[in-house]
Amino acid sequence: MSVDISALRAALDGVRDALVVGHSHPDGDCAGSAASLAAYLIAGGARARVLFPEPLPLRLRFLCDGVELLETLPDDLDDVTVICTDVASAVQLGGLREALEHRVAIRIDHHEVSTPYAAREFVDPAAAATGEILFDLYAETGLSRLPMTAKAAVFGAIASDTGCFKYANVTPSTHLRAAALLTAGVDGARVNQLLFDTKEMSQIRAEGLAQSRLRLFDGGRVSAIVIENTDYTDGLVMADFETAVDIARSVRGVQIAIVIKGAPKAGVYRVSLRGNDNTSVSGIAAAFGGGGHLLAAGCTIEAASGDAALQMLLREIEKEK
Repeated sequence: MSVDISALRAALDGVRDALVVGHSHPDGDCAGSAASLAAYLIAGGARARVLFPEPLPLRLRFLCDGVELLETLPDDLDDVTVICTDVASAVQLGGLREALEHRVAIRIDHHEVSTPYAAREFVDPAAAATGEILFDLYAETGLSRLPMTAKAAVFGAIASDTGCFKYANVTPSTHLRAAALLTAGVDGARVNQLLFDTKEMSQIRAEGLAQSRLRLFDGGRVSAIVIENTDYTDGLVMADFETAVDIARSVRGVQIAIVIKGAPKAGVYRVSLRGNDNTSVSGIAAAFGGGGHLLAAGCTIEAASGDAALQMLLREIEKEK
């Protein structure tokens, strides 16, 4: 299913005051898509602001250069058009769900496992990133309409969800879109350096801890890292463990990588799943009310401990064989 770009453009043309909302635990595709869409709307004469359910990680802040990034929900939403980018389900609105779920006018997304919730849905699961859908919108109206910060943001959105253009979701069209943005003046090297090769010391320390927690199961087919919320000490926070799943999936022979992170609320664990060699993990996440893509998914599990959550996941993996 592909998105009708003309219909999306028509839907956005009538927007005069927009709140562009991303998902909880925002990533590069989420941030870059939201920021670039806000810039697109502003270029068309509208007012547009960006909001995420949780603070945007420091390393992604540059993607929102040039747009107004809110920290809290505006008081008056009566005349505001709420647009969600990269938000697969209303659950991903986190603490904003109660206020926004029934106000979302437009959803632009690419997740394979998702639940419709907006008045109008523009979803293409074949897109490597939500940023790809938005690039097609911007290309139709002319990339020159966008400021350079917005072009860099949509480049970052695509680069982020393709793992710097190395994941299985990359297509020839992905490279052509990136090439068009580079031709338009985007400094791709800088964007990729900030996204993939620039880390805070706390993140490097978190990666070291994650490596020490790495375990293998099922004859090396499954790798897992469990981080309890008691591990968030000496300045470490959950966001510092964002790259832990890349450590788990990098082990030779691993087909399914699991990272379990304790949430601030006791007994709640956030799970990231990755599949290698075209091993699907979306069904595993769906079994626990989560979602995502064939090879990258996530969910939230309530359990007595991180190891208890891991055993629940391992049982589900065994069932999926």
